Amino acid sequence: MEAVLNSREKKAKQIQSLLKVEQVVVSLKANIPGNEKDINEAYILLHIFSGILLNKYPEAKLNVFNSPEGPYCLFTSIGEDPHRLKKVFIEIEETHPLGRFIDFDVHCSDNSLSRSDFGLTNRKCLICEKEAWVCIKERTHNPADLTMIVKDNVHYYVKQVLEEVLVKSFLLELDLEPKFGLVTKSSNGSHQDMNYDIMKSSVFTIVPYLIDMYEVGYSVADVSIAFEKVRSMGKQAEKAMLKNTNGINTYKGAIFLLGVILTSLGALHQSKFSQDLTNIIQKMTSKILNELEGQAKTFGIKAYQEHKFYTARHEVYYGIPSVLEALSFLNRYQNRDQEALMMTLITIISLKNDTVALKRAGSITKYESIVDLISSIKTFDIDQISQVTNICVKENMSFGGSADILIAAIFLDLIVDHLA
Repeated sequence: MEAVLNSREKKAKQIQSLLKVEQVVVSLKANIPGNEKDINEAYILLHIFSGILLNKYPEAKLNVFNSPEGPYCLFTSIGEDPHRLKKVFIEIEETHPLGRFIDFDVHCSDNSLSRSDFGLTNRKCLICEKEAWVCIKERTHNPADLTMIVKDNVHYYVKQVLEEVLVKSFLLELDLEPKFGLVTKSSNGSHQDMNYDIMKSSVFTIVPYLIDMYEVGYSVADVSIAFEKVRSMGKQAEKAMLKNTNGINTYKGAIFLLGVILTSLGALHQSKFSQDLTNIIQKMTSKILNELEGQAKTFGIKAYQEHKFYTARHEVYYGIPSVLEALSFLNRYQNRDQEALMMTLITIISLKNDTVALKRAGSITKYESIVDLISSIKTFDIDQISQVTNICVKENMSFGGSADILIAAIFLDLIVDHLA
């Protein structure tokens, strides 16, 4: 108890010190009942809501602290009236699915604004309809039950967001057209066995498996063991995909790449954001290049052995550099429209070896000539893109590996404001 009281006193002094040079200081903490406050979910909550604040007030400066009362954030340099700020934060607390599990406090030089200043009652208990402070004082509920409510709600929200963002990432790539022999809404491209409906159906088949991979990353402490588990789950996802498509491979590469990313995201949350996502990926896949030696069991391994082609295994071993480069290029654009996505795809094809395309080309010479043709597109010229796409279809070329990189880049772009 003494440590908690000292922590509160230290936080109050921090705020008072900041208020000597700031008109307003905003504090954010997770509303975790009981004594167990330094839980993973507290860090996820802080990440979600600090992201919301920074989106609304990008000029704000963020400092994160750990304490016996759990983690908390202090924001400064927010050029907004304190009363308007408090109204904004009350609305977030009242309307966001996880709003009741966080506290935004607005501190001014003369006082701190409370809900009562706006004619609102104190916040309710997580279990009953009494005011929370009453239940705390009377010790009405088991703290473990209250903590479990927080954990369950945060976990449910995370899974919802992951599903929404994964589906959107796949569909943004799928809806892009024309697309160099890849399947689109209006064309099967170079694929006689695929169409838009088959691809879309596959998305909804494999997404639940990817979310399960996140759960493994979140719950298994050793990332090497987690990787073994998710590779087995990846094979199950492939079987489900093939069953759904009557034997057509639509997203095998995406299952592998996104599976690694989702597992690492789970491990990131388990670590309370103390590690870097790419470092987790590298640690998780540190032995994967050993698979490139010996008998070539896949075309990707064969392409490496014969042409020293960069493979999906290299991509995860080195910490998804192609995905991050694609993300960096995508971030040059303000909107995620057809131009942004198309020019990012062209960049990916230009810079990354695509074993799927090499297999369809049949020779390194043909592959390189088509890549050079695509790389010659320097602006969003839909006529030129259509012409090159027609050549790709005629030559039976398609860049599935590059499409996987684009999907992963879109996913990271969309998820960063929520969970990463």
